[in-house]
Amino acid sequence: MQTVGAALVKGVDVEELVERLDSFYCYNMVVVQFCRAMENRLEGQASFLLGDELEEVAEEALSAAKKLSERIGELGGEITADPSLLVERSPLPAFSMPESNSDVGVILEHVYEQVRTIVQEYGDFLGRVKEQDELSHRLVLKLLAEQVARASEIEAALA
Repeated sequence: MQTVGAALVKGVDVEELVERLDSFYCYNMVVVQFCRAMENRLEGQASFLLGDELEEVAEEALSAAKKLSERIGELGGEITADPSLLVERSPLPAFSMPESNSDVGVILEHVYEQVRTIVQEYGDFLGRVKEQDELSHRLVLKLLAEQVARASEIEAALA
């Protein structure tokens, strides 16, 4: 039986849509893990400057993952359940940590590259689903706006 959410999709394969949304879900779950791991490793000035920021980013990523999970469910799909597959199914090439736990610039550069990756993926997705799945389009557009704002903050901090 087709779900009401899937019935609204036109001109794009629902399974393909679910797969892309799940990759975004996986990305956000990887971000949560990265933030927790980074918080645990922060040293020196980075601990003072980035601790609260990492907590906020983790909360936002978890919220994004929840929204993506809900949309995937509306489409009749399922999120990746196996934690060992989260990185593999995300748009990230691999899970990595910055080379320094204390150099704020090195940490921010590392995070900036991850944010650029998801901004590109969200942008590509939006071009693909515009006028074909308005609900997913609106959700990802909002997530994209949040990531662009984060990228701008990082750019300002690195300037």
